Amino acid sequence: MTRTNTPDARNRILQAAVKRFAEKGFEGSRIEEIAREANVPKSLIYYHFKSKDEIREVLFADFMREYKELLRLAADDTPETKRENMKDRLQHRYKQFAERNADLIRIMFIESLKKSSDKPILYQVVEALADSEPTDAPLHQADKEARDERLIAEFFTGVIPLYSYLCFSESWVSYFNMEKERFDELFLQLFMATHGSVHSKT
Repeated sequence: MTRTNTPDARNRILQAAVKRFAEKGFEGSRIEEIAREANVPKSLIYYHFKSKDEIREVLFADFMREYKELLRLAADDTPETKRENMKDRLQHRYKQFAERNADLIRIMFIESLKKSSDKPILYQVVEALADSEPTDAPLHQADKEARDERLIAEFFTGVIPLYSYLCFSESWVSYFNMEKERFDELFLQLFMATHGSVHSKT
């Protein structure tokens, strides 16, 4: 029996969309498949969302809202405490958030790699990270150069490795016949040696 406009219908539609998009890609997924996955009539999807594009936009907006809240929680950290607590934050805050959103991050990767994307969602992630640093002063040239350096460092040594780890970990341990616990341990060591060294200079 098809469930209609129950209170959680919108959320089930979003969850179903994430599953379909992650499995078949955004272009390869159809509204009918999302409706079937969510166990709702197709008309109910159009009641909540104008199009498949709007579903994607809502998913990304929800992700960014939760991500910015995580950044806000760390806003009072000093550079020293950020370095000291990086491993703990990675394991118990950011990693849990990213694992919970692993399928959505797969979609974000694919969408960000498209040449037609004028503002990739992954760029918005690193932009939010850079903008989370409190500042009361106008952005002078020296500040801009420091921000540019941070954007590059955070994106290429932080965001991309961490999100790649989440997207590839399952297939990696299977392909290379590696224990997941060992894989996680080695990744964390290497991540701290690379991205951690970036923060040790700040």
